[in-house]
Amino acid sequence: MYLKGEQKLKAISIIKTGLAVRMTPGEIIRQLARKGIEISERTYRRLKLEIYQDGGETVSEIYHKQIGGSLFEQILSFQEMERQCWELYFQAKSAGEKFRAISQLRLISQDKMKLTQHFPIVRRSEKLDYAQIKDDLKILDSEGDSEDLKN
Repeated sequence: MYLKGEQKLKAISIIKTGLAVRMTPGEIIRQLARKGIEISERTYRRLKLEIYQDGGETVSEIYHKQIGGSLFEQILSFQEMERQCWELYFQAKSAGEKFRAISQLRLISQDKMKLTQHFPIVRRSEKLDYAQIKDDLKILDSEGDSEDLKN
């Protein structure tokens, strides 16, 4: 049986979870059946192969593809929750309501920080060519200031 659409995505998610917690193929197939997805062992092997092929070549690549996307979504949801807490804070009528909003904001910020500490975010930075910059500065110096800058 070939799964399509949302049912296939749900099956792949269940299989990934089963593989992560080291369930046997029979246990994973039974778990799928409990969730209303009846598949054969052959279909299970095909989906498992698809998961491994989509994974990547290195552990780092697999981590970024499989886990990184969901972590990014979680970070964005934390930002949305922080925004909602600030709205609650400014709409609060009593000091107790403001305190609860700030307390929740603090907890959400802590969770977001923990998450970002464990997910390495690659920052792109261009390497500066100092020799080229030095040459450019010499050219600018030799040209002199423009008339606007002299005034």
